[in-house]
Parts: sequence; structure tokens; C-alpha cells
Amino acid sequence: MRRAETFFIAIAIAFYVWFLTHYGPGQVLGYVRMAGWGLALTISLETIARIANTIGWRVTIEDYPPKLKFLELFAARIGGEAIDYVTPSAQLGGQFVMAVDVREKLRMPVGLATVVVASLAEAIGQIAFLTIALVISLRLIPVAANLYWAIVGGFTLAVALAGGFFFVQMKRPFSHLWRAATKLDIARINTDEIRESADEADAVLLDFYARHRRRFVASCICYAVAWSLGPLEICILLTLLHQPASLQIALLVEAVGLLIERATFLIPAKLVSQEGGKALILGMLGYPPGVGFVVGFLRRIKEMVWVLFGLVALMIHRMVVQQRGDTTNAAAAGRDSVIKMQRAQGEQSL
Repeated sequence: MRRAETFFIAIAIAFYVWFLTHYGPGQVLGYVRMAGWGLALTISLETIARIANTIGWRVTIEDYPPKLKFLELFAARIGGEAIDYVTPSAQLGGQFVMAVDVREKLRMPVGLATVVVASLAEAIGQIAFLTIALVISLRLIPVAANLYWAIVGGFTLAVALAGGFFFVQMKRPFSHLWRAATKLDIARINTDEIRESADEADAVLLDFYARHRRRFVASCICYAVAWSLGPLEICILLTLLHQPASLQIALLVEAVGLLIERATFLIPAKLVSQEGGKALILGMLGYPPGVGFVVGFLRRIKEMVWVLFGLVALMIHRMVVQQRGDTTNAAAAGRDSVIKMQRAQGEQSL
């Protein structure tokens, strides 16, 4: 696995070096200057997508704790997405971070189960968006073209991955993970409390799919709305670069880019799919060679801004938790001091 990741990272770096050497950094910087402050519009547009993603998670939580604010859920969501972006965790690391960040107000088993459900809803929302996008835009590519069948194959892979993920969820995954972890002989894991939490998370997971199908559909719709903002961003970026933009082209570019990301989901930071994917499809559609690369590069800038927001949210959360722990420890120490003083006074009186 690590060899494959290293191989793709090396290919991505080689692609960047080749592109900048062939076309020159001046051309890329010229396009970036052309976009200018318009990039702030795409960063702001991403706020709507992140809010829709958070709502998609929110609706999967049946007994939502009143003390858990939406802003806290939003911060946990963007923090988990930041972890997914910078690490090759296949989204598992980010999901765990989301559940951990809200565990003080949302019990850990419920948090783990709901983020897993929301992850599947996100995948199905993406498939719904891809279906609509490809039906509208795939006519731009001839059936005889190799890329046409690659797109069809990528879509089939996305559906298969979502189906496999659902199948795994039906097989009590948390209990299996706990049993696998106990074989590592880690004392903190091999406890009755952890085992009971894993069993409860599996129970919540199975109960959700049995009784809350409407909630699941609502979550899928939220994520589909978030995915549908991608083509709008492509149109904005092409317009900023003074290039012709149409709905069909934006849908095709976004759909192909998502399929490439699905195929390379283990590679951190979308190193293969972002600039390379946009350069490939826009080049095939007749755009100047540098435009596709710059569209991907501008989108990476937007994503890195949101990664920064997510990491800052995680840092603030840890600082608050640490400060709260220090306050609790200080209060406990104060109570112990008072008790000791009272005991000492009692002994003196005797």
C-alpha cells in the first residue's frame, strides 16, 4: 500500500515539474493573477457545501443533544475533512476525529455510527450527482473514445465501492475492529468498556438502517446538494480565466475529476487527480493546456484554505478541552485541600 502511495506521489510531483518546465511558471502565475480576488468567491461558495455536509451528518443523529451546537458539529466536520485531506486514511481517520471531537456531548458509539452512516450517504449523494452530470454531459465525448469507457468504468467502480461499504456496515464492523485490535495486546483497547461501546455502535448502525430510511435519504440529498456546487465553481473559475464556460462542460469536468479522485482515494491531498485530472479533460475539450492545470491549482488553493480552517478548529477544540481539564483538576485539588484542612482542624480540636 505504501509503495503504491509513494508511486502515485512521485508521478504527481513529476507531472508538476514537467508541466512547469514545459509551459513555464510565468504562464501559471499569469492565470492566477487573472483570477485575482475572484478566488475568494469560490472559497465563500465552499461554505455552503460544508454547511450542507454538516446538515447531512446532523440528520443521521436521532436523539440530537440540545447542548451540542451546530457550530461545534460544523467544526468537527471540517476538522475531520482536513485530516482526510492531508493523510492517506481513506476517510477513516477523519470519521474518527469527527466522533472524538463531539464525544463530550454526543456519546462515542452514537458518534461513530452516525459518521459512518453519513459517509455512506455522502458516497450515494455523489453517485446521484455523477449520474445526473454524466447523463447531461457525456454526449460531449464520442462513444468510440477511450475516455468514454474509462468514465463508465470509473462510475461502475464508484457504485461498487458504495455497495461494498454498505455490505461491511451490515456485518457489525466495530466489533470486528475491536477483536482485531485486541490481538495487538494493547491494554487500553482490551477492556469491557471498549467492547461494549463497539457493540453499541454496531447496534445503532443496524437500527438506523432498519428504522430511519427517511433520515438516510435526507442525508443523501444534503450531500448531493453539496456535490452539485462543484460545477458552479468550475464555471466561475473558467469565467475568471476568460475562457468559455457552459453547464455541460462544467458538469463533465467535475464528474471526471470526482471519478479520478475515487480511483485514487488513498493518495493524500488529491495529488494525482486535482491538477492532472482537470488538465486532462479540459485539454481534450480544446482548452489551452495551462487552463486545466490552473483550474485545478486554484481549487487546491481553496481546499488548502479550508484545510487550514479545519486544523485551526481542531487546535481550538484541543485547547478548550485541555483548559477544561486543567480547571477540573484544579477544582478537585482545591476540594482535596479543603478536606485535608478540615481533617487537620478536627484532629487539633481533639
